[in-house]
Amino acid sequence: MIIHGYENYLRLLIQGVTKKLEYWKMEVVSAIISPIVESLMGPVKKQLGYIFSFTKHVRNMNTIMKQLDGTILDVKKHIERNNISNLEIPARIPGWLEEVEKTKEKAQTISSTGNGCFNLKMRHQVGRNAFKIIEEMKSFIDENNKITWSDAQRPLGKVNSKIASSSAPLDGDAQNHFKSRERTFKDALGFLQQDHKSQVIALCGMGGVGKTTMMEQVKKTAEDKKMFDYVVKVVIGQQINMFSIQQAIAEYMGQSLTETSKTARVDRLRITFGNLPEGKRKVLVIFDDVWETIELKDIGLSPLPNGFKLLLTSRNENICKQIAVEANSDSTLVRVDVMEELEAHNFFWQITGVSKQHDMELNQIGSEIVRRCGFLPLAIKLIAKTLQFHEVSAWRDTFQRLKKKNLDENVQEVIKISYNYIKTEEEKVIFLLCGLFPDDFNIPIEELTRYAWGLQLLSEVSTLGEARDRTKTCVQNLRNANLLMDSDYIGCVKMHDLVLAFVLSRVSKGDHAWIINHGDILKRSRAEVEDSCKRVSITCTGMSEFPGDSEYPNLSLLRLMNGDKSLKFSQGFYERMENLEVVAYEKIQYPLLPRSLECSTKLRTLILHQCLLMFDCSAIGELLNLEVLSFAHCGIKKLPSTIAKLKKLKLLDLTGCLNLRIDDGVLKNLVELEELYMRVACGKAICFTDNNRAELAELSKHLSALEVEFFDNKDTPENMVFTKLKRFRICMGCGLEYNTRKNMHSFENTLRLVTNKNELLESGMNELFEKTEVLYLEVDGMNDLEEVLVQSVHLPRQAFNNLRALDVIKCANLRYLFTVPIANGLMKLERLTVSQCSVLEVLAHSENGGDGVIKFQGLKFLSLKKLPELIGFSNIDIVIELPQLLELRLEGLPNFTSIYPQKTSATSSMSSNVSAIQPFFNKQMLIPKLEILQIHGMDELKEIWAYQFSISDEVNACMLTKIEVKECDNLVNLFPTNPMSLLGRLEELHVSECGSIEVLFDMDVSCIGEIEEFGSKLKHIKVYRLDKLRELWRMKGESSFDILIHTFQAVENIEIRRCERFVNVFTPAVSKYDVRTLMNVSIDGRRPCESSRRNIQFAQKSQELNVISKAEVNNNIRDVESSIHPIPFLNHLERLNVEDCEDVEVVFEIESSSISSSTDFTTTPHKYNHQPPLLLPSLKVLDLQYMESMSDVWKCNWKKLVIPQNQSQSYSFHNLTRINMGFCNSIKYLFSPLMGKLLPNLKEVRIIFCDGIEEVVSSRDINDENEEIISSTHTNTISSFPLLEMLALGALPRLKSIDQFQCSQVDVASWFLCQYSKKISISYCYALSRVFPSYVVGQLNKLEELRISECGSIVEIFEIEGANSNGVDSITNVGDGSDAITIPRSANMTFLQLPNLTILYIHKCEVLEYIFTSSTLESFKQLKELTVIKCKAMQVIVKEDGEHIEKSKSIIVFPRLKSLKLTDLPDLKGFFLGMNEFRWPVLEKVKIYGCPQMMSFTSGHSKASKLNYIHTGLGKHSLDQCGLNFHLTNETQLSMCSTPAMIKLVQFPWSFSNLVEVDAQKSDILLKSSIVFPCKELLNLKNLEKLSITNAYQSVVEEVFEVTNDDVNIGTQSVVAFQKLKEVTLGGISNLKHMWKSHRWIVLNFPNLTKVSIVSCKLLGHVFSSCMIGSLLQLQELIISECKSMDVIVKQVEDSETRPTEVVFPCLKTITLHELPNLKGFCLGKEAFQWPSLDTLKIKDCPEIIVFTNGQSTTPELKLIDTTFGLCHTTEDPNSFIKTYQQEYIEHDKY
Repeated sequence: MIIHGYENYLRLLIQGVTKKLEYWKMEVVSAIISPIVESLMGPVKKQLGYIFSFTKHVRNMNTIMKQLDGTILDVKKHIERNNISNLEIPARIPGWLEEVEKTKEKAQTISSTGNGCFNLKMRHQVGRNAFKIIEEMKSFIDENNKITWSDAQRPLGKVNSKIASSSAPLDGDAQNHFKSRERTFKDALGFLQQDHKSQVIALCGMGGVGKTTMMEQVKKTAEDKKMFDYVVKVVIGQQINMFSIQQAIAEYMGQSLTETSKTARVDRLRITFGNLPEGKRKVLVIFDDVWETIELKDIGLSPLPNGFKLLLTSRNENICKQIAVEANSDSTLVRVDVMEELEAHNFFWQITGVSKQHDMELNQIGSEIVRRCGFLPLAIKLIAKTLQFHEVSAWRDTFQRLKKKNLDENVQEVIKISYNYIKTEEEKVIFLLCGLFPDDFNIPIEELTRYAWGLQLLSEVSTLGEARDRTKTCVQNLRNANLLMDSDYIGCVKMHDLVLAFVLSRVSKGDHAWIINHGDILKRSRAEVEDSCKRVSITCTGMSEFPGDSEYPNLSLLRLMNGDKSLKFSQGFYERMENLEVVAYEKIQYPLLPRSLECSTKLRTLILHQCLLMFDCSAIGELLNLEVLSFAHCGIKKLPSTIAKLKKLKLLDLTGCLNLRIDDGVLKNLVELEELYMRVACGKAICFTDNNRAELAELSKHLSALEVEFFDNKDTPENMVFTKLKRFRICMGCGLEYNTRKNMHSFENTLRLVTNKNELLESGMNELFEKTEVLYLEVDGMNDLEEVLVQSVHLPRQAFNNLRALDVIKCANLRYLFTVPIANGLMKLERLTVSQCSVLEVLAHSENGGDGVIKFQGLKFLSLKKLPELIGFSNIDIVIELPQLLELRLEGLPNFTSIYPQKTSATSSMSSNVSAIQPFFNKQMLIPKLEILQIHGMDELKEIWAYQFSISDEVNACMLTKIEVKECDNLVNLFPTNPMSLLGRLEELHVSECGSIEVLFDMDVSCIGEIEEFGSKLKHIKVYRLDKLRELWRMKGESSFDILIHTFQAVENIEIRRCERFVNVFTPAVSKYDVRTLMNVSIDGRRPCESSRRNIQFAQKSQELNVISKAEVNNNIRDVESSIHPIPFLNHLERLNVEDCEDVEVVFEIESSSISSSTDFTTTPHKYNHQPPLLLPSLKVLDLQYMESMSDVWKCNWKKLVIPQNQSQSYSFHNLTRINMGFCNSIKYLFSPLMGKLLPNLKEVRIIFCDGIEEVVSSRDINDENEEIISSTHTNTISSFPLLEMLALGALPRLKSIDQFQCSQVDVASWFLCQYSKKISISYCYALSRVFPSYVVGQLNKLEELRISECGSIVEIFEIEGANSNGVDSITNVGDGSDAITIPRSANMTFLQLPNLTILYIHKCEVLEYIFTSSTLESFKQLKELTVIKCKAMQVIVKEDGEHIEKSKSIIVFPRLKSLKLTDLPDLKGFFLGMNEFRWPVLEKVKIYGCPQMMSFTSGHSKASKLNYIHTGLGKHSLDQCGLNFHLTNETQLSMCSTPAMIKLVQFPWSFSNLVEVDAQKSDILLKSSIVFPCKELLNLKNLEKLSITNAYQSVVEEVFEVTNDDVNIGTQSVVAFQKLKEVTLGGISNLKHMWKSHRWIVLNFPNLTKVSIVSCKLLGHVFSSCMIGSLLQLQELIISECKSMDVIVKQVEDSETRPTEVVFPCLKTITLHELPNLKGFCLGKEAFQWPSLDTLKIKDCPEIIVFTNGQSTTPELKLIDTTFGLCHTTEDPNSFIKTYQQEYIEHDKY
């Protein structure tokens, strides 16, 4: 009706208008109005048609859609056929299909129902949409009919137009997906994605490393992502066939190359490339396996057209660089390295198809095979395939072949090809020389140079400098060819294991094979060292003698490593080595030096590195043809005059020869010397005489290389000439910096000058500035650098053009460092340090102000420290560019209040302070790459960035990865309000000792828009001693909690130390921050006490986790209670450490004030769909220390907490594994019973020094409602503490029990904390009376180790009284007095069960009377160690109980007890007093002493078949036949003791007579007396075999063997022989004065003594007396060290009747005398000494020794004497040697 009314109204309106027109008779007007009316009718009718005909439109749409579906199906089939046949697909088709699919999706949204007759709007919309879709479908069908399918052949290189995959496939197959390659892959792909101009990218690596595989992955990803229009791939190979290459490229481009001439074909390809249509000119050309330079002009690609990328794979980096040069394009090398170890192993096991857990032997062999393959993919793949389905014997055989460098043929062929492509013979010989070194060795290039020089391998080189350059070039080419690898050590290279194996296989063949062996010396065969061998390189570890029965006439190089002093060489070893040219000894303790009469006259190189050289090396002077001589780190003390004979010497290396003296005339006569190295260490410089200095000055005229340190400026020679010097490291007034192992082979031209300006100019060392790479200046009187330049320098900017590092320190007069021209000349400068220059104002000074720009092109590191007058970089406003600066360190710069400049558009409120801000950087300073910023000790610094800093400012700081700020007390704002542009790459933030910072991140809501743009990588936040810090972060201006901010999404560690006002870690506002990766939080807070309570709460308040006081929640945050969506922002926190937060009362307050009281979060199924928030589900370690006010760790409302029903359910704290709590004196218990259900993974609990702790688990706060909850949870499947391994309780003076329960449930024992513990340690718990109550003694099945110490109230370890064996429940009282509670005990909890207890240690439990009862012994089957010490009330170890009486005849067995120790138990009657028989089948060690009441061990028989000794306070005693079955009386024991004090030491029947060994140390009771062995007991020591007293610094021992005392009356001389004593060791006995006092009537003999060692006995004056040394016939080793009072080893006894005239030590082989400052000699008597076996004599740091023996000493086997100065060769007896070289000691001390 509405529609009809609308039509009638319109009709009447028209009729009215018509009538009016007729009336007015205005034809003109009618002609105008009529068309308007009709035009209005058309749209109206159309809109009405949508309403009335919508059903027809929908029906028509569905009909046409079916027709369109058929068309689509036809198109897709056509596409499929063309893809299979690689035919062209019209370019419009992919877009047509996408658009059709979109239209179909719109059609499917249109409903075919009417949606009601009166819903006119809906009917209109449906009709209109259906009509439009019909029109679109018709147009698609018409368009498809017009598309022409040429079905022409598609070019092979044309990228398919199919839809690209969403992610780049990294692996061609599963086996080739290596995580270590992801970075390489991304780098290569990233370079291809760079759109700017043409580019050459090269994938380089050694053969078999996977370059082609990587290329295929890159190619596939580029095609899938449609990065290029064409991808052309050509395999080049070893032989370049240009015709084939041209043909392949043409085919990929879809061209038919019919031309036959080379020129025509090139033109055709060039035209093809040039005629590519606009927008289709992105082409990737891939050349795989490139071995030679490809002439790109022959394929139309020189120069490489814009849009073209060339991807190469090659083993040779040089080839790739040459190709890039011809392409006239930038080149980028991407190195493909071997796999990481873990993925290499996985790759191997994947191919073999063997599980590495399946067979341990295969696992071990396979791992070794992978290692021998050097993690090279091809080698692993080839060998793994051969081992598939083979037995273990094949695996062993393969491993042995690899071990012997016997390569698989295919692997060897891969390396052989690379070797054959080495261009020059020199490169080949250098390559083969690298095979002389062991596996994985860092090969010094300098050493290769010296070898090559000696072997004359380099042609047309006349100096060592030229030879070094040639060697470096060869090495670099080999490195570029990937036959050598980079080393972590500067100046070294490495060789891959498989490449080394190839070298060894190559040089080991032929008539003059090389002998190289660095493996097991014991497995070497005699055949390895053949007469015809050409070169020998052997590691001599374990070798006693070098094969000497062969002649080596062809040997040219001999290299030996790692030989100890036992290595011997045959006489005339060098005699037949007629062609020997190089000898190199490294770490050979006693190298056999060649002499001219027995060695080849061709010897040119002699290298002795880290050898303990003999004192006299003068024989080397006879090697007249020597050209290279190195004593590096050999420790020689004198360069003898004979070295002056080496007239042909070109290189002399004295590196590391400390305190060296050079004989006069040596340097003067080395007329051909080119290179001299004299660097030392530790300030022990070469001792230059005046003649030395004069000779060095004269020698300097000819030197091309010099390394020397003049620690004192007066030692610097005058008139030094440096004109020929090209290679140098010279120090004046200081030494060179210490070399680490990794840079010990590095060499840069270095000057370190600590002097004044005049001395510097006089020395002439400023002449070297132009060649210097590292310069250290500490020059007094220098105003700027130009003042110390050579006057002849006309272009100052070139004076330092080679400088890489510059340190300027303590230059008190320096006003500026350099002028602008010099600054711009520092093109190579990478490191600049300026420190402690008190008047320095600027770095660069300009006189005229028109110098333009200062640009430090290569500067990477800048450090400015303690420059009180510094005001900026330059004295003028100038552009300063630091394009490569990575690290900036600023310290002690008081004139700067900001680091970065203010914005020019600062607000008015800030602009007033702009003039007060002095920034370090000006607005024109450019530092785009700064990564590390360190700011220390800048007291005036107020801000680092302007408070309104943004990324649009002039200085770009978004590359920072680490910021460290320290000791900046006025710094208030660490970051601007919008720090997002600074956090894009920042990973570490360290802030310490900045007293004004209150919050680290004070953020404004305006930064939210930039968060997604920049993100954050911040991982580590560490703050220390920020006195005003209250929060880490604060957000201002935010009113909605629904915004999730990703600002701190990467934070892993937060450490807060000594911030006394710190309150908030996480506020409710911060819960919006996404810190999901946070794993460690450490809080150490020290702040003054406040009246209001502060809770550090990880609380479930409003379902948000926070650390904040309640007051601050209300004051700072609105609508906290409204949030119902918990954000698990700490779900990944793994460690929480809270220390010194003195006011904290509760750590975790688990409650929810916002949830209705009817909500039940207990064990019943949750009635809501959403999971309650989890509290710290990933937390593993909780550490709480010094929390003085803490009363609760967890304070829970159990009705509001979810208790898990099974192990698979996630819940709060469920990953917590370790709890440490210490020095928390207010807390009374740690756990409530239900917490055990939340801690299923808890493994360790440690509680120490908590004075208030009364229980560990307590039910004291459980009310009736919570008791019901506890009861209801008992039926669930989660046990309490099921994985607990360690419970340690120490210094808890109020601890009464580990747990107490006030719950009435019978089965509460299932919650007992100890029931799953493996190790329990309890100490200093003085209130604890019982450890294990009776209701849990049957629940200790997992306990393995129990240690109880210093618990003075313990009366029982295992409570068993009241046990009822009939199964009737009994009761147990827990607690004392009025606090005691009654707990029912189930019958199944009665019996003690300890099936896994292996160690039981009880110490100082003073009221404990017994350990076990006899009825419980069956529980100790696994016990291995039992120790009971200092328990005063202990009467028996095992108490006989009534239940056991009827079993008195049964046998008791301790089947696994190995060690039993019972000491200082004054009331102990015995182990067990019952009549049972005991058996100890594996008991090996028993120690008993200090048990005076023990008359028998056991009343019944004891059988211990393996027990051979008993240990007492004296030592180890032999065991007689009665063994442990002794029965004594008090009278018996007293009669056997020489003194009553002996009862404390000896447990009879064991005494001195059966004493075998003494091993006393520290505070053992044996050392409480001044005499160890009284005189009365000497005759009883007949069985003593070994005596050892060590670490007895606090003992009162003065004498070991008391020879006599006043009570002994001896009329004639008596001999006491210790027939069995073999070894005496005394160490650290501070008060020892005598081993044995000399006595004319008593002589001690030691006929079988083999070793005596005495160390650190500072009062001991001698060792032996002259009357006893005749008995030392078996003595083999004598060591005396660090005895300050020792003056002789053998002391004369006056009037001795047995004084010998000659003394023979027939077996003595080694004498060591070390650090004996007062030693005069071994023996000062007149006796002659014979030493027939002595081969090792060490006399070190004995400055007062004047003679070895006064009498004659004969030492036929002694070849070496090891002295303070090194290992010395001796051809005379020790007396003559000492006399001869005593003057050397005296002269040495002068220096």
